[in-house]
Amino acid sequence: MNSKYQILLRGCDRRGSTLQQTYAAQECLDVRDLTTRATLHVHAHELSPYRHTLMLNGMEYQILNVIGQR
Repeated sequence: MNSKYQILLRGCDRRGSTLQQTYAAQECLDVRDLTTRATLHVHAHELSPYRHTLMLNGMEYQILNVIGQR
């Protein structure tokens, strides 16, 4: 069974507009750890709005919500 995760994002330098992305649970994503500011590679199922900022196309996005789907 393939699990997917829906991620609701907002650009860190932008107000208002949001972006929704869907990733497979095992898909590897680049994130910035909010505590250490280190760039990490994590699977979609490991994303946390409290610990990570998602990096897409050289831009940072605040993770607003992570919803798992089966």
